[in-house]
Amino acid sequence: MQGGGGKFMLKSGGKSEIGGLLMKKYTLTLMTIIFMLICACTNTSADNASDIVVSMQINNPVMEINGVEKEIDEGRSTAPIVLNDRTLVPIRAIIEAFGGSVGWEDETQTVTLNMNNNTIKLVIDSDTAYLNSSPHALDAAPTVVNERTMLPIRFIAEGFNIGVAWEGGPQRVTLVRNTLDKQEYDYLVNNTPPYSGSPYAEINGGVPFFKKYEIIGGSFEYYSELDTLGRCDVCMASVAQDIMPTEKRESISSVTPTGWINKSYDNVPGKYLYNRCHLIGYQLTGENANERNLITGTRYFNVDGMLPFEDRIDDYIDRTGNHVMYRATPLFKDNNLVADGVLLEAYSVEDSGDGVSFCVYCYNVQPGIIIDYTTGESRSGGESNSASITVYRTPSGKKYHFNAQCGGKNSFSVTLDEAIGGGLTPCAKCAA
Repeated sequence: MQGGGGKFMLKSGGKSEIGGLLMKKYTLTLMTIIFMLICACTNTSADNASDIVVSMQINNPVMEINGVEKEIDEGRSTAPIVLNDRTLVPIRAIIEAFGGSVGWEDETQTVTLNMNNNTIKLVIDSDTAYLNSSPHALDAAPTVVNERTMLPIRFIAEGFNIGVAWEGGPQRVTLVRNTLDKQEYDYLVNNTPPYSGSPYAEINGGVPFFKKYEIIGGSFEYYSELDTLGRCDVCMASVAQDIMPTEKRESISSVTPTGWINKSYDNVPGKYLYNRCHLIGYQLTGENANERNLITGTRYFNVDGMLPFEDRIDDYIDRTGNHVMYRATPLFKDNNLVADGVLLEAYSVEDSGDGVSFCVYCYNVQPGIIIDYTTGESRSGGESNSASITVYRTPSGKKYHFNAQCGGKNSFSVTLDEAIGGGLTPCAKCAA
């Protein structure tokens, strides 16, 4: 699909253009990013498109908005700089590119930023900022250098839910917003084949829909705002070792995603139909109870659909130390509270997709169970497909596992029918 800023384009041959979205979880290691307010700058908004990628480079007066070059501060040759180990970039051009506005009150030395019904106020030399009138402590107070006002980007990005990444090599700062717009929604609805017994299907010939200007070499995470029904939207990350978890996952039971009406069935591995499914798996970004990253998903969807692709990314990063662009797009048809499925796209950055590249749609179904996607209610029915479900066992074990790592290094794959037929019972740990 082309035009309208849509991210989904039909493959035209060769490798896909690549894309990303940015929300860096940890403190930027090389320097604290701070933004410089320029009070006289033309509006550089990308026609209020839902998907925005703004990229700036140190000492370069030209930025890119969705791959299109524009002067940061028209006619003034203003460029991002490094001052006292801090990166300073023009904030007005960025805020306006995302459809927001910037105001300055000289008497109180206050900067006011407005975007998407949210307001951020910062006062020069004060380490307290205000997000919708709620006070927040800042790591660095706004200050004035050479008649320019400098603002802390981390607080601003988090307040407006804009992804942000820093690439130390090219000295580039990139900010991103990404959502599923109507054109992209229609594409998925019209180009996703119906479920036919496999937990996933290749889309677009397996080539991800990322655009060239969306490839981000710096690690980040981004989770869209929930929609008016409380449903998740696009989640993206440039996954690398520095944002992967080092501790076991904490409880996520505090989150109740839309459509969460769970029931127990004898023909469902682990008994319970639904899992709280991470759109970006915990093993990749270490997110626990993040409501913007959890949907109601079946056991089959979680284990047979999404997990093998998450494991592929995990294994590749462990082996190479490289980055992988990753996007998970849930498809909620109409006003359904349970997603029909999730589109997964991945592309390894440093080797231009040679290590990891896929585009698949994972079906949120459970063989033998009929689901009402409008509410999340379910009942027994349909054809059971336990012969196609893969589990893991050890030669001497009495349990079968849904996670090969839980089974241990000697585990090997069998079908669920074979495991049950051999008298094995589900592991309580990985079936929980």
